[in-house]
Parts: sequence; structure tokens; C-alpha cells
Amino acid sequence: MRITSFEYRAADGWTLGQMQLDGFNLLVGISGAGKTRIVQSIEQVCALALGGRGSASETPHWAYGASFTMELVHDAQLYRWQASLDPKERSTDRASEGSGVTERREQPWIIRERIWQGDELLVDRSPERFLLNGASAPRFSRSQSTIATLNEDPRLSPLHTAFTCCIFRHLHLFPSHGIFTGEFNDVAAYPTVERLGADLDLPLHHRADYMKARFPEAFQVIDDAFRDAFPHVKELTVIRYKPPGYEHYPGYNAVIAVREEGVSHPVAFSDLSSGMQRYLNFLFHLSFAPSGTVVLVDELESSLGINCLPAATRFLISRAPDLQLIITSHHPYIIEQIPTSYWKIVTRRGSLVQVLPAATIPALSDARTHLDRFTRLINLPEYLQ
Repeated sequence: MRITSFEYRAADGWTLGQMQLDGFNLLVGISGAGKTRIVQSIEQVCALALGGRGSASETPHWAYGASFTMELVHDAQLYRWQASLDPKERSTDRASEGSGVTERREQPWIIRERIWQGDELLVDRSPERFLLNGASAPRFSRSQSTIATLNEDPRLSPLHTAFTCCIFRHLHLFPSHGIFTGEFNDVAAYPTVERLGADLDLPLHHRADYMKARFPEAFQVIDDAFRDAFPHVKELTVIRYKPPGYEHYPGYNAVIAVREEGVSHPVAFSDLSSGMQRYLNFLFHLSFAPSGTVVLVDELESSLGINCLPAATRFLISRAPDLQLIITSHHPYIIEQIPTSYWKIVTRRGSLVQVLPAATIPALSDARTHLDRFTRLINLPEYLQ
């Protein structure tokens, strides 16, 4: 899957004009320009396509009443998806003030929805009717997108498959360990490391445990990349253990750990720095993710630490030919190191946000060196407005 263009209008008036997306997109702009909200909007649309997988509890208030258009390519087919969402918020787990219970918002209901494959209209859905492939069809709950509900329809199943190739939540989760996973005896589930990489829902420690046991060469690739960022690490490993009182339990716990220079015992994942934890998430989820996977990362530099930025930047650039990366950053090192052709300048005037490719800005296109382009970037009126 590759998202080729995206536009969005929120109920509060915030509007993202149509933005064109390439394989690698580094969104740059001052704080408040709209970079984070762009990433969140794309994430919400992807979650909506899958019935809210993993993000129903994180639906922002401005998503209710929004409308959007997304164009994407999957298996050489061009799709366009338009939808308008109900402004009414429906939530569960609502509790009184001071109860300590967090409100969980559901995905917005869909009022109108249209899906094209090329020039052919596959879905035309409104409160009055529902047309599928030009024929009237029974209407179903507005709480689900057509893509999620009809995911087994031969015309829509490829589109559903496309949206499963999105990583937008794994990179922010830091589980301390894998809990009571059984021995991986079902080799048929992951016969190759590519099949393992394609399971984007497999938890971090389970993924590492399986990779170390079944694909040691692939695990070594991640070990080398991690030690490139943290030279004091001697070895990356996975430790299996059973907590006291569970010695006879058929499963076990698995936890990523590192062996460091001058430290006698392995350091468990939960005791690593946040930068080390986040970089391990990057490496295990992105190193073998299938070609065409869409990766959304807000503030790449967050929690990584200055010593990790060079390795993280090199790693992402190395994966750029295979993945679609949509990344935001404020950090001068990251912006200066990533090629100008990947820059997307985010500007805002009032409620209107626009994204301009660096190549369309003359002041950047005629600069002689990359450092010169970066210097000009931070002084651009488009960057500062």
C-alpha cells in the first residue's frame, strides 16, 4: 500500500488541503503548524478502515464530524475513499469526575461514504441508500466502514488488506515482557522471516523470541544495528523464564535483554532507557516489515537521545525504498541528514494547513549544499508562518 494523497477537514474547522505523499515524507515546520495533527488524522482514517483496530480509545474529539479523501495504490490498483463522519460522540466507560475511570470514545459513525477503484464507483453510501457495485444492497451499521464490514467482498478485500499494512501504534508501546507465551511449535505460522515481519500485530517480545529461536540470522541483523547505536552493548538477547509459583505452567515469559560492558547481569527491557526501548521497537517492527507498509511516526527524536539519532536516521533511510514513511521532526540533526527531496514543508494560515514539497520552493531548489538548504529552510517565510 502507498498513500498518494490525503485531505481532511475537522469539525472545528481545521483543514488540511490536499497533500501529495511520496515514499519517504519528512514533515517539517514550526510547532503549531499542524504536523502532529496530520499524522493523527491519517492514523484515524486507517483505524476507521479497519473498524477502529487499536485506536477506538484514542479517538480525538475533532474526529467527530470530520470529512476526508484519501487516495492510495495497492497491487497496482488506484483507490479513492471519501467519507463524512457523524459529529455526535458516542462513548462508553463514561464515569463521574474523580472516579479515576478514563472515558473511552468509540470510532465516529459514518454518514456518507464513497469508494472508487480507478474510475469505477464501488460503494455509494448515504443515510438514504447503499449501492455496492452499482446495485442496491442491504444497509448495515454506520458504526463500521464499508471496508471493515465487507472485508471478504472480492472487490473490497484488497483494500482491507492494504490498510492492515499500517504501523501507527506499535512504535509507541513499551511492554515490559511477553506474558506466558507458549513454545512456538507451529512453524507453519511463520515459515519465513518475511511472514513473521508481515504480522504487524505480533507483540514486541513474542516477535523477538520467535526471531531469535527460528531466524537467528535475522536476529543478528537487529543485534548489529542496535549495537551500532549503543556501542557499550555487547549482545542483544531474549531471556525465557517462569515467575515464582508458575514453574509447572506450560508457558513461559519472554523478555528482551541486553548484555552491557562492565555489567555482570543482563539488563531487562523494562530497565533500559526510553531511547533504547524505542529504538528496539523500531528495529523489530520495521527491519522486516513487508514492502509497502505505511509507517507513521510523530516526533522521531522523542526519547531517542542524541547518541541514537544518527543510527536511527541511517536505519530509516535504508528502509525508505521498501516502506512508506510519514514522519515528523523538529530536530536539526534529523532534518539536516535526511535528503531534501524527502522534505515536506507544513505551513498554516488560520485553520488552513498546506504541505509543500521542498522542490516547489525556489529558495531550497537552488541551494548548493544540503547544509545550505537546511539553513535556508529555517529562515523560510513558509517555515516560519
